[in-house]
Amino acid sequence: MSFTGISKLTERRVGVFGAGAEGRSVWEAIRRWGGRPPLIFLDEPPAAGTVPEDLDRAIGAEMAAALDGIDLLVRSPGIRLDHSLLVAAARRGVEVTTNVNLFLAEVRAAGLPAIGITGSKGKSTTSTLAHRVLREVGRPAVLAGNIGTPVLDVLEDVLSTKSVSVLELSSYQCADLISGPSVAVLLALFPEHMSWHGGVEAYYEAKLRLARAQRPDDLTIYSAADPELVSRLPLGPARHEPFQDPRGLHYADGWFRDGGRPLFPDTRVLLRGRHNRINAVAALAAARRFGAGPEHLERVLSAFEGLPHRLEPLGTHAGIRWVNDSISTAPQAVVAALEAFAVEAAIRAVCPPGYPEIYAARDLQDAVEHAARVTAPGKIALLSPGSPSYGVYRNFEERGEHFRRLVNLL
Repeated sequence: MSFTGISKLTERRVGVFGAGAEGRSVWEAIRRWGGRPPLIFLDEPPAAGTVPEDLDRAIGAEMAAALDGIDLLVRSPGIRLDHSLLVAAARRGVEVTTNVNLFLAEVRAAGLPAIGITGSKGKSTTSTLAHRVLREVGRPAVLAGNIGTPVLDVLEDVLSTKSVSVLELSSYQCADLISGPSVAVLLALFPEHMSWHGGVEAYYEAKLRLARAQRPDDLTIYSAADPELVSRLPLGPARHEPFQDPRGLHYADGWFRDGGRPLFPDTRVLLRGRHNRINAVAALAAARRFGAGPEHLERVLSAFEGLPHRLEPLGTHAGIRWVNDSISTAPQAVVAALEAFAVEAAIRAVCPPGYPEIYAARDLQDAVEHAARVTAPGKIALLSPGSPSYGVYRNFEERGEHFRRLVNLL
């Protein structure tokens, strides 16, 4: 791979593999930057209206031969690295890149900073907090990436305002980074997405690529409380700085601290859970490179109630407090959610059969109705599944919205 920016594609023969939000963002960016119309590669015929009529496409068995017509292929994040088309492209010498690589090449060339944030959980909250803290300081900042806005959609804004880019990056987006961001933030790691990556070590290596691809004059910020990260030090060539280390920025005993110096108590923090306070520490560790201090984080935390589907209060229905934590797709996330409510929650689980005090629900509607019957008034009913539901829902957002609708019907 070469480190090619979107502005360098005007004379290239480009293919875009995928027609989801990220793929559409790429071909729209190529248009805006004056490039030739790209060839769209698709495993299956697209739904009507998905791909503009003026864009040629290669579908299924046509794709391998169509590689002869391009010299650069942009992979969408959901496409596995071992896909037969990518293997064929490598054999033929076709350059393969991603929208994140195209974005970071332009940002690097402009001399602008970028904060890349990854980890198994907490990426969205940490990215949002870092972005809000930077804005609180008065620093121009743009939030994009896995959080929902494709990076190329904001590139012109970043360049024109000379903003700090705050990028939430998934393992799919980190796996083939060519040059990492100037600041990499690595949160805790635990096994996820095994089927896509083919194993836990491959998954961890994809995440660690965020740091491995940095430069010596960059900065890697990592969780000193995570044994997976600590066991792999150094994580890359950049200077390293830990967070959640008692000698530096950390949260403990109800206080945000810098070494032995108390910064501020968590009494005004609206986010629930110790894990979210640690996410806030990571956000400050990244943002203080750009003038942020603890007072800026404290103001942000006093107003930020959290993101949808992440310990999201849904109000009181049928006398019960309902909480939507559909983002929970791994057991570790369930543990964090239960710890967040440990003081007041009477916990009942809705899980597979074979365990005491467990009800095997037929579906989510049955689970909600059962929870409404057995949860005492004033107590909490928490959706925190601990796994994805790809056989039923497209993603955790769809599952969480279904839960919200069911609760509102009570």
